[in-house]
Amino acid sequence: MHLYELKPAINTYLTAGGAPVKSLEEIISSGKFHPNIGDNIKKAQSLELDDGYRLRLEKRSELQQTVMKIMADERLDAIVFPHQKRLVVAVGETQVERNGALGSVTGFPSIVIPGGFSSPTPTAPLGVPVGIEFLGRPWSENVLIEIAYGYERATKHRRPPLTTPPLEASSR
Repeated sequence: MHLYELKPAINTYLTAGGAPVKSLEEIISSGKFHPNIGDNIKKAQSLELDDGYRLRLEKRSELQQTVMKIMADERLDAIVFPHQKRLVVAVGETQVERNGALGSVTGFPSIVIPGGFSSPTPTAPLGVPVGIEFLGRPWSENVLIEIAYGYERATKHRRPPLTTPPLEASSR
């Protein structure tokens, strides 16, 4: 959906905002964008809000109804899953196999919090942080925040990097 909506949304934003460029096409022509987004913005430039877009809207609605039915039938406040299927990639590389797409595709709220760490490796002596995602019903952000806060307090998975200085107690 986002690629179909990117061009009209960014063109409207750039035209109204007094930016030095007025369209996605001008951004692409300038070459002044990060290479990691090049394929996506070029694809977005070629798309129109046509029958392909309308079909995707219908499929999103079907998925939304399916997720809502599962949550209602199973009496769930949230669906929980690992945020990534694989550990994060090196800085500058493209992340692949992201589970977090369910929130994006449905448009439902979600929250990602620390879910633990992978096993240590030579390049990650503490392990790599692993995220856990909670997906909720529309307008359930307050419930998701409560769940996430409770999970974090109970598991204590959050660990600051070794470079974080110790916090000193307040003198108050």
